[in-house]
Order: sequence, then C-alpha cells, then structure tokens
Amino acid sequence: MSEPVTERPAVRPANPLPGTRRVRLRTLADTDSAFLYELMSAPDAGGRVRFAGATPSPDQIAASLWKDVLAQFIVEGVSTGRALGLVAVTTPNFRDGWAYLSAVATPSTQGSGLTAEGVMLGFDYAFRTWPFRKIYMEVTETSYGAFHSGLGRFFSQEARLREHAFWDGRYDDLFILSVLRATWAEQAPEVLARLRDDRQAPVRQVTNGRAG
Repeated sequence: MSEPVTERPAVRPANPLPGTRRVRLRTLADTDSAFLYELMSAPDAGGRVRFAGATPSPDQIAASLWKDVLAQFIVEGVSTGRALGLVAVTTPNFRDGWAYLSAVATPSTQGSGLTAEGVMLGFDYAFRTWPFRKIYMEVTETSYGAFHSGLGRFFSQEARLREHAFWDGRYDDLFILSVLRATWAEQAPEVLARLRDDRQAPVRQVTNGRAG
C-alpha cells in the first residue's frame, strides 16, 4: 500500500529580511556564486559599474566582492525567489557618520522599478542598523534618470563631476547624491508602508528608470 502524498512546505530563504510585496533582501549564500559572477561581469551591470568593461576572473570577483563592504544583500523577487541584484553598504565612516550605498541590477531587471525597491530597503536597513547621519550614492549620467524623481524628496545632489566616467564611447558625468537621516525618517515610512501593503494599489516608484 502506497503512502499518501503530502505537500512539502514552501522553502523559505535563509535569513530573510524585511521586504516589500515584490522584493526582499537576503544574505548571500554559497549557491549565489554563479549568479554573482554573471552579475558582476555583465557589461550592462557590474561589468560597467565595478570593472569598467574588464572581464575579471571568478577569483578577482570573489576578492573584490567584500572590499570596503559593511553589509550587502541579494535583492530577490518575492513571488519567484529569483535573484535580481545586489545592494551594499560600503566605506563606512563611523567617526563622521556617513557611508555609501551601491546597487547593481541584472540587465533584465533594470527599468522595472524592482531595483528601486531594493535600494529603498538598503537605505532603510542602513539607517536602522547604524547611526549614520548621511548616506551617499554615486550615479553616472547614464543611470541618473533612475533617481531624478527622488531628488528633493529623498536625494540631494552634493556634486556633479563633469565627464568623469568613460563608457560606451563617450564620457559621462558622475553625480554624488546623498540621503540625510532626518529626510529619510520624514519621507520613507509612508512610501515603505505602501510598498509593503498588499491592499494598496501599486504606487509610483521612487525611481522611474534604470538603476544599477
């Protein structure tokens, strides 16, 4: 007599962190090595952001992955469990109270708004975990449109370095943006609550373009 078939419980990600209804952050696992290599070497993702068109070896990517990193997380789709990108808090200065946040998205994710939600979760994690008064992001002119709608509400433009980065046959300006703790505390809770609440209609994303 055969045993009755029972459903297996859904596999939950290891060490899940708070997320939105569409994405969540999770810690890196050994099984992410292939995804991370593809992400960090893709010309339209990490290959542009961190390696400027070079084709690093897996060992080089592994060695650079945690350089100056305080914390970093895989951005993962809630409904699919698919890895979509990487968010990192880097180069912390605890004496003066600032750090940087960086984000890299897979080419297929760019423009979807999913990375923007991952960035929101990264900022929220950093401000909740450490007493930073300000967090910076560096954004090239190519990706600037993804953050433009958040200027004035979340982001302030600290500097614009003209023709600073060379990519795709031309020089791009580099923008240094920042988010103040006081601004985040005032503006972010309502937006995050709407992104997390299934009963709410989809809201306009903080960023409306490519993030990476």
